[in-house]
Amino acid sequence: MAGPGVRPGSEVPTVWDAEVLSRVRHLHLQARVRTDALLVGAHRSRRVGQAIEFADYQEYVAGMDLRRLDWRVMGRTDRLVVRRYETETELAATVVLDLSGDLGTGAGATRGYPPLVGSKAGYAVSLAATFLYWLHRHGEPVGLRIVGGTGVRFPVLPPRTGANHLRLAFLQLASVTPGGTAGLASALTEVGRSARRRSLVVVISDGMEEPATWLPSLRAFTRRGTDLRFVHLYDRQELTLDVGPARLLYSPEGGAELPVDPDGVQRDFREVVAAYLAEVRHGVVAARGQYLLAASDDDPARVLRRLVHGGSSAPGELP
Repeated sequence: MAGPGVRPGSEVPTVWDAEVLSRVRHLHLQARVRTDALLVGAHRSRRVGQAIEFADYQEYVAGMDLRRLDWRVMGRTDRLVVRRYETETELAATVVLDLSGDLGTGAGATRGYPPLVGSKAGYAVSLAATFLYWLHRHGEPVGLRIVGGTGVRFPVLPPRTGANHLRLAFLQLASVTPGGTAGLASALTEVGRSARRRSLVVVISDGMEEPATWLPSLRAFTRRGTDLRFVHLYDRQELTLDVGPARLLYSPEGGAELPVDPDGVQRDFREVVAAYLAEVRHGVVAARGQYLLAASDDDPARVLRRLVHGGSSAPGELP
């Protein structure tokens, strides 16, 4: 089928590949089921105030606390609205998703669209979609920035509300495949400079670039008071060298092939991995961010709970 067409003045494509539309439906179903399991009450403001004063009304969306509905307004206008107070703030959120070539490696790797279950790239896409959906259900503006990847039609979607905006983000997530390089240093610096002050930024990446080249870019988030959460995604085979007999290893993002005997380098490799994980975690925490280490075969519900409620993983140690 042909690529997407866009009506003048509209952001929503009118023609998409049938497989992409199927993946969008799958993503939406995953996100809805997982979000329903996560919803335990109203989204709380990150800011605590001493005085609670009425500010304005907001249209009700599924998942909001029914106790905050204003029944008098509904009786007069047939509209469902909730009361907002001065201590509540709109939380603009951006998900930065790394879909560079290295995300297409590991268990379940395949050419074309990554499986949404059983692959590192598919896990990253599903996690991003669910978190965006969870925020959308709470009425928050959501944005998406994809770094690396092929088939990226809308690399930057700034935080906005509305079902059409979320649909566009899902279309983008469903249609991108891993490829190229992320350029984390420049990408994170740009996102940090443009992020709204006191907003939320979630970075999902395998961090497979030299940490010393991109960790300093996280300071841009510190300067803007951003709530930074870094999901460090890995594949167990890759970080344990559980790949069978001796073979040639290479990176899809470039570099020479390297002959490796996994059995002969296991001990040294574990030490290298531990030092690498500790370096990334230290860099994220130094930027006042939260570091979450997650395997591509982890229970998504557990990872999402940690992402929603915060809390860093232990340094330098595979769960």
